[in-house]
Amino acid sequence: MKKILKTGTLAMAVSLAAFTTSCGDFLDITPLNAVVVENYWEKKSEVESVITSCYFHMQDKGFSQRVIAWGELRGDNLTETSTMAAKEKELYDFYTNNIVPDNSWTSWADFYNVINLCNTILHYAPGAQAKDGNYSVDELRTHEAEAKSIRALCYFYLIRTFKKVPLVLQATIGDDVDFKVRASSEQDVLEQIIADLEWSEDYIWNKKFFDDERERKGRFNKLSVKALLADIYLWKGDYAKCVQYCKEIMDEKMAEYNVIKTAELEGNFISSSTEGSLALYNGYPLLDESYSSHYPYTMLYERGNSFESIFELQYDYDNRKDGNEGISYFYGNHKDLSGRVNTAAYLTNQTADALFADASDLRLEENTGYKGEPSNSYPVYKFRFLYFGNDERVLRSTAENWIVYRLTDVMLMRAEALAYMGGDENKQEAFEIVKSVNMRSCKGRSLLVYDADKIKNIVLDERQRELMFEGKRWYDLMRMVRHSDNPVNAMSTLRSTYLQRKYGTGGRDAVARMGSLDNLYLPFYQKELDVNPLLVPDQNQAYIIY
Repeated sequence: MKKILKTGTLAMAVSLAAFTTSCGDFLDITPLNAVVVENYWEKKSEVESVITSCYFHMQDKGFSQRVIAWGELRGDNLTETSTMAAKEKELYDFYTNNIVPDNSWTSWADFYNVINLCNTILHYAPGAQAKDGNYSVDELRTHEAEAKSIRALCYFYLIRTFKKVPLVLQATIGDDVDFKVRASSEQDVLEQIIADLEWSEDYIWNKKFFDDERERKGRFNKLSVKALLADIYLWKGDYAKCVQYCKEIMDEKMAEYNVIKTAELEGNFISSSTEGSLALYNGYPLLDESYSSHYPYTMLYERGNSFESIFELQYDYDNRKDGNEGISYFYGNHKDLSGRVNTAAYLTNQTADALFADASDLRLEENTGYKGEPSNSYPVYKFRFLYFGNDERVLRSTAENWIVYRLTDVMLMRAEALAYMGGDENKQEAFEIVKSVNMRSCKGRSLLVYDADKIKNIVLDERQRELMFEGKRWYDLMRMVRHSDNPVNAMSTLRSTYLQRKYGTGGRDAVARMGSLDNLYLPFYQKELDVNPLLVPDQNQAYIIY
């Protein structure tokens, strides 16, 4: 593919691909053999092509692998394999918190590649609209909203991982750009992306506009913008706004459920043939586990784009032969049972106070591959296995979609926000939400017991069971520390209670390296510091050697 953009200091050069723009052809790729920037932005279809390219580059190896490394590897769900320890020194150092600025896992280049594509769309799209008589202002606003939403998601990953990052809102075009920008504060970045998303909410696509499931769930729309806003507000500790956005999503899903059930009663069994057979669990609509064994798992991770899906990256062998390289690299592929990591051994402990103390919880097997041998470390099963009759399991290919947001994630965001808001009514609702998610995986009943004093931990544990290996866990643990009344004590709990159980007795050094709140975040990559001295004063203090 012809390289037509350069991003300067913050990211590598981006290769664009042209995409056909009809709804049914989302992600069908035709390479551009010869493109000149000045001659490209002439019509609506070319803007659509570059927007689609943003989603394509979010599937790049460096992007997808860092979503897992940053969101899972530092948490307590995963342990190393002999492959990592013997052959992947940088990754092993990252896993054991022996992190220095030279470690390439701290590189943010792939995220700024996508950000620069979004900035380029925002720069050139108005000119294309002025030239193309078939390109309306309303369509332009919709494209701008989509670009801002993608950019906001990238910045949200970055700000949670580094705390401070350069906030770049202008396109970097050309080979002669001397691009040096200081890091902006977490507050400034969050304010910017919230403003962008709240503006986008008024202009972004309604998901019902699309007639293809890959676009309905694979492109930003009003529902996924709300999910991202809920996540950001939860991160900020603005619980009331998080609760409201989650409620709007949950209400819409309930309305969809009612439409589907009405259609079924009328003889149009659309649910099982499209987004899944559904049932109410404790009053909340979810994929129906009683429909068949491991049915929600099959619909979420094998088929994809289910009723519960809100936004997921659409992998397809037709355009990406290596599939999802984040999953295949870390968790293994259809040829190799194990990747660079396995499930942490403590996860399959079956004591009374274990995470999966309820042995009937299907997620124990679906996540970890548990086969009745407690306290063993198993390969990661989620995403990678197909389930058939009598619980027969086989490895699948690695073109799995990557789920960014789904309904139970949003429900548990609301539960967490309610738990932190406090008050008897809020805590009780938080528990009822957790119970509904738990019931679905535990044969329609739950062994969870309400305890108002422990409701925050009850929510945190359920998020771990439900969202394991989906790139959420480290950020959940970070919120636990950030939102604590005493973050220093919470940091001590993170080390002694959560991380220590992953590393075991041999991981004392790895736990000890998490010595301060600054260690929650990563350092700026040394190569970025070398080319941009304006970043040097803002380097994370935990990684500066005097």
